[in-house]
Order: sequence, then C-alpha cells, then structure tokens
Amino acid sequence: MTRRLPALALLPLLACTLDEADELRAESLPTLEEAGPSRTARPRAPAPRLTLAPGPVAAEAGALIIPMDTTYQNTGTLRAFGLVYELLVAGIPVGWAIAPGKNFGDPDFIASATDNQNGAVINNHGYRAGPWVISADDAAAALPIIQAWQVAYPATRVHVATAPFVVDISRYLIAAPSIAMFADGNQGIARNYVQAAHIPDSVGDYGWPNGSPDMLSVAEISGPSNVNHQDGALFDADGDPNYCQLMSMHWGVNAAQGNPEVVAEVRSYLGFPTHFFAECQAVNAFENLNPHGFFLTTTGLAIGNRPDAVTVYNADEPFAQFDGGFTTIGGSEPAYSIPAGGAYKAGDVVMLTETGTPVGINDVWMTGYLDGACPPDAQACGTLGKVSYLGGHSYSTNVPISTNGNTQGARLFLNSLFEAPCATTEGHPLVNLSKQAPTEVYVPEIDYTIDYISFGPTVASSALLVDTLPAGATFVSACCGGVLQGDEVVWDLGNLGINEGGVVSVTVSLPGYGTYDNIARIDYRVGLTPFSVDSNLVSTEYLPEPAATSTGGTEGSDSGGATTDSTTGAVGGEGTSSGADASASAEGTHGSAEGSASLDGTGGNSSASGGGSRGESASASGSGGPNDSASSRGDEGDGDSGSFGGSTDADSGCGCRETTPTAASWAWLLLGLGLRRRRRAA
Repeated sequence: MTRRLPALALLPLLACTLDEADELRAESLPTLEEAGPSRTARPRAPAPRLTLAPGPVAAEAGALIIPMDTTYQNTGTLRAFGLVYELLVAGIPVGWAIAPGKNFGDPDFIASATDNQNGAVINNHGYRAGPWVISADDAAAALPIIQAWQVAYPATRVHVATAPFVVDISRYLIAAPSIAMFADGNQGIARNYVQAAHIPDSVGDYGWPNGSPDMLSVAEISGPSNVNHQDGALFDADGDPNYCQLMSMHWGVNAAQGNPEVVAEVRSYLGFPTHFFAECQAVNAFENLNPHGFFLTTTGLAIGNRPDAVTVYNADEPFAQFDGGFTTIGGSEPAYSIPAGGAYKAGDVVMLTETGTPVGINDVWMTGYLDGACPPDAQACGTLGKVSYLGGHSYSTNVPISTNGNTQGARLFLNSLFEAPCATTEGHPLVNLSKQAPTEVYVPEIDYTIDYISFGPTVASSALLVDTLPAGATFVSACCGGVLQGDEVVWDLGNLGINEGGVVSVTVSLPGYGTYDNIARIDYRVGLTPFSVDSNLVSTEYLPEPAATSTGGTEGSDSGGATTDSTTGAVGGEGTSSGADASASAEGTHGSAEGSASLDGTGGNSSASGGGSRGESASASGSGGPNDSASSRGDEGDGDSGSFGGSTDADSGCGCRETTPTAASWAWLLLGLGLRRRRRAA
C-alpha cells in the first residue's frame, strides 16, 4: 500500500489498487503547529511551537534555562541530559544554546533568573558550555516534568528567566532520538553512560539489558545478505533507518575484518541524517576497514599516544560543549594520528588534540559528515549522517565534574546523542496529507479519497492514517486494509521514508440530509516522540434530488414591428408579425409533450427567430424582402431534438442561410446546459 515515489511532486501517485492511479494533489504542507487532535489509543504530544528557531532570538521572561556549566550544574551535569530527553519524549521542544564563534570557556548568553527549586536569585550570569533553553510559551507544559525530575534527582538545576535575554540557538530539538547499541562485547561502557544520564531504550527500560530490542548483535546488524547493505536491523523492510543514533564502544579490529558486512551496513546507514559514535578500538575497526570504512579519512587512522593535556578547537561545535578540565584516559587507542599520505576529508573537524601538536597528531575527539561531504555544522546537508570518534577506553561517570575531569568523555558521548539532524527541526519529516470528497451528493453515501506522502528527510515511524467518521455516519467499506476501530477507520502504514506515499479510500453512509465535515490525520513518531498531521477539511452537503419544473402560457401575436413571445405547456406556441420592417420571435419552454416554437415574418426587412427549450423541436421560418433573416434553436433535454432552418432571398424571397444566434439565444442555450449538468451530477 505504501510506495516510495520517484519525485516530490507532479509525478503520479500510485493508488493502493494496482490497476488505478491518481495524481498527487499537493496541498500546502502542514506545519507542526497544525497537528491534529489526540487519540485515546495513541496520545499525541503537544505540537512544538517554533518560537526558538535556530539563530539569534529574543527569549522572554519566564523562559526556562537548564545550565550546563560547573557554576550551576557541577553535580547534575549528566542527569541534565536525561531531563532534556524526558522533555523531548513529552513533546516539549528544547533549544541548544551555543554562541557562534566562541572560544572555549566563553559564555553562550547572559541572563538573570531564579532557581526553580529554592528561588535563589541569579543576576546576569554568563551561561556557558551549551545550556538548554525552553521557550516561555512551553514553560507551563515543561514545569510538571521538570519538577517530577527534580524530586527524583534534586542535583539537576533549572532556572526561570526573570527578564528577556538574547540567545543563539544552535540546534532546536523536537524529538527524542531513537538509540541503538552495538552489542560488540563492550556495550557495558555505553550502558554506563546512558544509565548515568537516566536515558531509556525504546521500550522505556532504563537498565538497557542485553535483551533490549535496541541492543543489536553482529548478526542483526549484518542482516541475511552480503549484497544488500540495507537489510540488517538498522533498517526497516523498505531500507529506511530504524534509529537516529548508533554507537560501538570497543569492537575489535579483527572482528571487523571477519564481519565486513557490519561496516557496510553502517556506511549505508550514514547515507541518512543519522549519527554514528565510536570509541577506542571501534574507531579503527570501522574507519580503517577497506573498502567500506574511511568515513572521515582518506587512508584510515593510526593509533596515537595518550596526551597529558589537550587543547580545544571548534568550541562552538555542539560536540565540543563541556566546562572545566578534561582528563584523558588510557586504553588500546587513547588517541589517533593521520598516517603519512593520509588526511581528514574536507569538512571534518578536530575538537580535542594534544596540546603543543598540530591537528592530526594525537587527536582525541573529532567529527564530520560521511565522506567529508560538508562542514559538520552545516545543517543544510540534511540527508547525510555524521560520525564522531573518541579516544580512550571507558570514561568515568563520577561527579562533580570539576573534580572528575575523566567524566568529560561521558559528557561528550551524551552531547553526540542530541547532535544528529534526526532530532532537530531541520531533520523532521515533512508529512503531507490531502483529502478529497464531493461538495454535493444526492444519494446517502460519500466516497472519500486520501493521499499521503512523506517528503523526508527522516523517517516518520509507525505511521497510522486515521479517518474519523463524520457525526452520525456509518462505515461502509475501505480499501487497502483500512479497519474500523470505534468511530475511526485506521490504516497501518508502517514507516514512511523519503518520498513514500500512497492513496486510500473509504465510503460512509449518511443518516439524513445535511452538511458533513471530515478531516483525516496521520499519527507517527520521530524517535520516541509522537506527532500528528491533519489533512485539509472537506465538507459535503447531502441534498434531495432536484425536482423537474414546468410553466405554461398563452399565445400572443402582434403586428407592425412587434415581438411576440408565447409559452405554453402542451405546445410551445406561435408568434407572427408582419409589416414593412417587421420582426417576430417565439419561445417555447418546458413543454411536457412537444414544446415547439414557430413564426412567420413577412415584409421588406423582416427577421424571425424561434426557440424551444426542453421540448422536442424548435423551428423558425422567414420569408420576405432583401434583408430577411431566420433562426431556429432547439435545446436538448431528456431525449429531445432540435432543428434550425430559415429561408430568405434578397431578390426572389427564396433561398437558405445559417444565421448567428442572438444574445437571447445564448441565454437559453446556457440555461439548457446548466439544467443538464445538474441532472447528470444527481
């Protein structure tokens, strides 16, 4: 039923029955503000209000700030990431505030606020290290979640702005990213990081057991084929990604060489706006595998030495947000260097490297889009995935951060969970839903047709197309697997990838005359966050069958340049006129049996016309002088006929020619056509 379309618009949209096709009717793409009503069986999160779009914005008093510097979030740093995730699951959008071009340690913005828990006053604080901001418009919905979180984890600080402030939003997050862990034998490292933040798997399990549906084995990622690189667990049946994030913490180089299909599948996965994180030996396992690796470099990476100190570059990258000192750790691969003849691909950046050495020698933390396609902060790249590599085996999760510099690596890992476009407004799927129905019906049924399509760039997961029956209407039938559930017809569309769409239809029975309004919607998820999009509203009026009408009249006649109209029931009538410059006309309408009209005109310059509407025949004749004319008109009704004839002769009074209908003739013609169109619509 759901098909991937070859283009975004103007190409045919395949119907769900194979022998039918319908054109894509592109309505205005729905905005997130226009999300539809919630369902009891599938609750919908509040639609994000895009009041903190990326770029500089003026935040109002009442905005919420989640600090990330050691001044106010020294102990609650890791749990703050879990709070942001909880807010996103609940549909509360969160802005990631990062000042462009800043140096390490510089503030991202300055604001005054009060502490949400104890009311302590904060005057003109320079918030740094990538704080989070929630619009004042969303504060009322966010505060109950924040308060519940702070009861469980009181070290997590949240501030309430007491005055407006200007802030640069680097990422505007609207979805809780779906996360997969590679069960590479060292998944316990990643498990420790997400447990420290209190971030759950897709079924809400904060323990991330080995039996989690998001804990993927070598066989699951590889899939059944070594030819198709999109048939493993990272993808659905259509080859669309199932996850926003994937991580491998310490997969062995030898294991990768023995299972190259894992790397091939990850490369295909990075063809979408996703993110892949690798730490320690997993970096070389993926990056150095020929031919499927080389995500960020031209020839792979060499193992470097553990630096005693590091320098921060590109401090305005989301990946580089941390505050305080960074302590490196050991392991089989504590850092990386570019071998002779190799290079980072264009657009890749290094954020941590050994102090005193150039980039490319003993690098600890680096990132870029797949194959260096564009600068890593260029969100417009959109359709490609990002890769980040961290040296060191297993970082601590101890707090406070200020005295546990070896916990900073865990924080960098958590930064990466929220960086990929699939969690942001730029990566949100554009789902379009268009509904069609007749404006009038004369039988007690309505046939609805619904077109749907997702323009990407990410997947609208677990999509359900829902059509609520109009008030009082009864379900008759639906194509394409539509199932009646209560007063709703539901189609399970599965995951909608880029340019995937289709057409469904449903028929309902109406209880009586009146106007029936209807809107369809699609419910879907991005990551763990639910969304809905409404169709346009269609309105159909159920009317009684139009009744036939007839009128009758009497003959009339005049002479000496007169015009005569006669309308009768059984016979249309006859008008006559005679004189030197005479004209005559006769019209017959709605004759129940014949409905004819005829006339004779005699004189020097005479004209004659005759018309019959909804009768069987119409005739006109004219005879006389040198400037005579005649016209006849028959408007076809229910099996009616019409004839046109006239005779004139400038010299002898005999001959034939066709004349142009008069304005009155066109009026009757249009009336006849209008009546016929109405009856056929009935």
